[in-house]
Parts: sequence; C-alpha cells; structure tokens
Amino acid sequence: MEDSKKLIPSIDPGCITCGSCEFIAPEVFEVTDRSRVKNDVNYDAYADKIKEAAAKCPVNVIRLKKMDVR
Repeated sequence: MEDSKKLIPSIDPGCITCGSCEFIAPEVFEVTDRSRVKNDVNYDAYADKIKEAAAKCPVNVIRLKKMDVR
C-alpha cells in the first residue's frame, strides 16, 4: 500500500537567512531578505536534501511534517 503521507517542510520564526538551506536544497528553499519554502514542489522527491538542510540549520528553525494527502 502506498504511503498517503507527504513530507511538508516549513521555516519557523528566528531564521537568520544564512542561506544554508538554499545551498543544500535550492529546489525547495529560497533565501532573499527572508527564507521561504517554495510552493508547487514535490517535497518527497527532495526528502534527503530537506532533511539534511534541517539538520544543518544553525538555528534549528526548519520543521518537517508528514501530512495526509487525500
């Protein structure tokens, strides 16, 4: 049975816009004067990069959620 949960990254307040996440996963993150998660991305396709970006975030503000998709 296929997993109906999808990985959804988010960025909590407190980001210092260092650019680490964008360097690791430019397909998912964009850093300008603030950091943001790009829309319309198949996040599951970049799950390893997203997890690496979260692990290397110097202020630990990247969150990963698994959400039901119906």
